[in-house]
Amino acid sequence: MDTYVSTMDAVGESILSWADPDSKFRGYTDGWFLTDFTSAITIAIVYVVFVVVGSAIMKAGVPAMDPYPIKFVYNVSQIFMCAYMTVEAFLIAYRAGYHALPCNNFDTENPPLAHLLYLFYLSKVWDFWDTIFIVIGKKWRQLSFLHVYHHTTIFLFYWLNSHVNYDGDIYLTILLNGFIHTVMYTYYFICMHTKVPETGKSLPIWWKSSLTMMQLIQFVSMMSQATYLLVSGCEENTSRVTALYFVYILSLFFLFAQFYISSYSKPKKRKTN
Repeated sequence: MDTYVSTMDAVGESILSWADPDSKFRGYTDGWFLTDFTSAITIAIVYVVFVVVGSAIMKAGVPAMDPYPIKFVYNVSQIFMCAYMTVEAFLIAYRAGYHALPCNNFDTENPPLAHLLYLFYLSKVWDFWDTIFIVIGKKWRQLSFLHVYHHTTIFLFYWLNSHVNYDGDIYLTILLNGFIHTVMYTYYFICMHTKVPETGKSLPIWWKSSLTMMQLIQFVSMMSQATYLLVSGCEENTSRVTALYFVYILSLFFLFAQFYISSYSKPKKRKTN
C-alpha cells in the first residue's frame, strides 16, 4: 500500500510539474480533501471497476432495481447544488470585475473562485451516482463509452484544475456547466414522475434533445475561450493546461455530436407508392 501511495504521489507531482513548471499557480489548494492524486486516481479506478464488475453481476441474473427514494433525494440535491454553483459563479465573476473577454485576473493569494471550483470538483464524485443507478437499473443502452469516459475524465481533469486552474476564467465553465446540469437534473426529476404505469417508461418530453444541443453549445463556448487564451498569449493561466483543455473538450464535442446525430437526427423514411 505504501508503494502504491508513493508511486501515485510521484505520478501526480509529475503531472503538476508538467502543467505548471514554474509553480506559478500551484500551492493554494494543497492539502485540501481529495486533492491529492492518490485519492483522485483511486476514486477513478474504483469507479471503472464498479462499472465492469457491477455490470457483470447485474447481467448474471440479479433483478433490476429502481431505488425511488434515493433517486428522488439525489436529483433534488443536484438541482439545488448546480443552481447554487451557477448563481455563485456569476456573482463571484461580477464582484471580482471579470469581463466578457477571457484573460481575467488569476489571484494565487486570495482567489475568489477557489472554494467554488473545489465544490465543483467534489460534485463530480457525487455525479457517479448517475452510473450507479444505470448499472443497478440495468439500463445498458445508457452505459455507453461516452458516459463512462465523460464521468471518469471530467473528474480527473478537475483534480488538475483544482491545483493550477482554480481562479479567473474557469468561472465560465462552472457557470455554463452548472446551468446545464440544473436543467438536466430537472429533466431527470420530471422523468421520474411521468412514467406510464403499464410499461414503466417515461412519457416523451419534447425538449429532451435540447439538452444535448445545450451541451454542444457549451463545448463550443469553452473551446472558443481556450482558443482566445492561447492565441492572445494570456499569462493569467498555464498555457499547457489550456491547450490540453481544448483537446479534451474537443473530444467531448465529437462524442456528444455523434450521440446527438444517432439519437435525434434519424433519416426520414421514404414513402413507397
